[in-house]
Amino acid sequence: MKRYGIWASLAGGVFSVILLLTAGFFLLWKNHLLEKLDLGSSLATVPQGVIEYAKRGDGPPVLVIHGSPGGYDQGLVYGNELAKRGFGILSVSRPGYLRTPLQTGLRPEDQADAIASLLTSLGIRECGVLGLGEGAPCALQLAKRHPAQVSSLGLLSPLTSNLGTLPMASIGYQLFHDLTGDLGCFYFRILLTVSPHKAFESMMAIGSSLSPRRCNTLAGEALASRDQRLFLKGLAGSVMPLFPREAGIINDNAQLKDLIPIKMGALKAPMLIVRGEDESHSPIQGTEKLISLVPGSKLMVLPSVGFILPVGKGYEETWDKIAQFFKNQANSPAPSDPGQKMELKNQDDAGLGVPVHDL
Repeated sequence: MKRYGIWASLAGGVFSVILLLTAGFFLLWKNHLLEKLDLGSSLATVPQGVIEYAKRGDGPPVLVIHGSPGGYDQGLVYGNELAKRGFGILSVSRPGYLRTPLQTGLRPEDQADAIASLLTSLGIRECGVLGLGEGAPCALQLAKRHPAQVSSLGLLSPLTSNLGTLPMASIGYQLFHDLTGDLGCFYFRILLTVSPHKAFESMMAIGSSLSPRRCNTLAGEALASRDQRLFLKGLAGSVMPLFPREAGIINDNAQLKDLIPIKMGALKAPMLIVRGEDESHSPIQGTEKLISLVPGSKLMVLPSVGFILPVGKGYEETWDKIAQFFKNQANSPAPSDPGQKMELKNQDDAGLGVPVHDL
């Protein structure tokens, strides 16, 4: 019995040391991410409140509005592909995400007004807009309420219908619940390092009806492409840590259950919608109805792809088409017009300022 007690004490001691080391690494990782996020963005005060933003690249401006969960860092992950194709990127944190207070705007309409004020304060008279997932309602309201500032509107996997009455209807809220906060993010970060294929495979299943076999195939195709690896790692990193995004996630989950429908004639900007054939989060009927409201709009349905896109063998081609859409609509900025020129700030080899592979 005495020998058993000694071994039990040793085992308990080792377990305690492991827990302490894990907690230490977790806190260091989290604090490092928070510090890097603060350094990668700026704050602006507009009539609606404070709004966080980041600018990258040099060229015709495209505003990127992130989904849920997310922040300006998620917008930069997507914007990097456009920056490589000659655009300047402006990415914002919607209210409740990172350093933009929730009070800046609860509803998509209020958020759109705050972003319009930011564009004015930065001297950007007109730009393309790329709305992601559950940031699409905000992008649509920006195009509706401030048409002179939106030259073209692109939407990726957009939420086009009310979320309904389910308590955890939004993608952001589901991830917030499933990851169990920042500790879950930390474990997923470890999975990305130890088994990126498994991590990518689990990401492919989010908001989609893809079979496990197809998720496995897409994960393999992403791993084979450096750009896709960086994109998916960056996308995973754009939900970490979760706690400074919590207010926005909860607000989105509430606000997006009662969206104001867009009416015929309310949108003037040319529109491109890109969605996956196997996306299950937003019904295709809502997407088709939205497309019908704007004559000449285009819908790209990517085969055998879910909510997270673009991925797979069509990755580069899809980004080329999105870039071409914005190029076709962009007005050539005059050299003397600083308002239409985006500054280059702290770009790294991935073009983001906040390295997408450093999670």
